[in-house]
Amino acid sequence: MEEKAVRKLLHRRIKDITVSAEFRNFFITLLCLIAIIFYLGGKPNFNDYRLREKVDIKKLMSACIEVAEAGGKEVVRVRALHDIGERSKGQTREGANDPVTEGDMASHRVMFHGLKKAFPNINIISEEHEPVDDNVPVPRLDLDGIREEVQIIGGEIEADRLTIWIDPLDATQEYTENLTKFVTVMVGIAIDGRAIGGIIHKPFSNETIWSWKRQRNHLLNHLHILDEVELNRVYSDDEGPRVIVSRSHKGDVYNMVNKFKPPGVVTPAGGAGYKVWEVAAGHEDVYLHSSLIKKWDLCAGAAIL
Repeated sequence: MEEKAVRKLLHRRIKDITVSAEFRNFFITLLCLIAIIFYLGGKPNFNDYRLREKVDIKKLMSACIEVAEAGGKEVVRVRALHDIGERSKGQTREGANDPVTEGDMASHRVMFHGLKKAFPNINIISEEHEPVDDNVPVPRLDLDGIREEVQIIGGEIEADRLTIWIDPLDATQEYTENLTKFVTVMVGIAIDGRAIGGIIHKPFSNETIWSWKRQRNHLLNHLHILDEVELNRVYSDDEGPRVIVSRSHKGDVYNMVNKFKPPGVVTPAGGAGYKVWEVAAGHEDVYLHSSLIKKWDLCAGAAIL
């Protein structure tokens, strides 16, 4: 009797899990769709699932600061020569001369090829272009050599998410005129297209400001204080904002400045890096630029501000 009951129970269970005709048809259709997708899309690339290379942020920032300062030394060295190798790359969209000098190229060699040797899998873009030079110095990467000031930074990031934008000599026109206070060297670091890290170096005064996700070096420690000052700043009725604009790419900025009520106080200056520095230092309120501008001019400053 017990054996008969067990058989009946087993029969009922097997009947319960029997695949219905509808489910069988659905399963076959699903398999056909998967086969069609693989046929049209090609063989899946399982390399995409491999472990992606990661970069230590401390090493990256330390190396970027080092190459910015090394590039700056080249800029200063060439400026002291009798012939700085000035030539024209053509004209800007506004019709201004777009010069390049040996100072631009010497700085580029140190910065671009040095970083490329150190981080071969990171996308690095420089304003200048030149064949590979195997004799450039590689940035210091040993952990003991990492700068004291970047110890606040931590973590790693996938190399293929990074893009480094290099401006080996910003304000080249002013450089040719020996207006060296406007000259800077810049490195901008973007993650997934967003400006996250920035270094601006003034080679002729040997000063550097940098920022990584709101972590800043000592020359920018005042920025949170400036935020407080601006919140409590009282403007008089006849006081407009202090606006810094380009000497050579004015565009429509003067018309835009006059729309402020009251109109802004304009300061013409050379170099995007210098103008960002002036805003960061609190000497200017607004950096206004209305014409086209390149990412190597903006990335570092956007990360800092």
